[in-house]
Amino acid sequence: MCNIIFAQNLKELRNYLFKGEKSSVAAIQLIEKSEALFKQNKLPIYQGFYSVGQFFMAKHAANPFKKLSYFKEGKKSLNHAINSDSKNLELRLFRLMIQEQAPAFLNYTDNIKEDRSFILKKYENETDEHLKIFIKKYLKK
Repeated sequence: MCNIIFAQNLKELRNYLFKGEKSSVAAIQLIEKSEALFKQNKLPIYQGFYSVGQFFMAKHAANPFKKLSYFKEGKKSLNHAINSDSKNLELRLFRLMIQEQAPAFLNYTDNIKEDRSFILKKYENETDEHLKIFIKKYLKK
């Protein structure tokens, strides 16, 4: 039963993730849902989704100081999640996505080659078909 709930939570969070880049409402929902799940379960993957929500809010914010604040929170939180679960393919994908899209002046590009290599090595053995499809779509960009 726990695996079913975990899978449902991931599905819901991924749905917010797909919408969050273009919608501040979805980004806020991603932050709120993932933060609640992380507080409840302390699983790094939930912290990773929270981090992506912070990065999305950095895109949506109009105030430059708010943008930087969201970015810094997302970076700190994502690094913590990856340090807690460095073998998690989805967390590494999140960092790759963010680092490839972050403005150059933020100087957040240190792990692009490492994460891309990790993802390509681990992709074939991944059992989550939804994650595999997402990875495949992202890497084709």
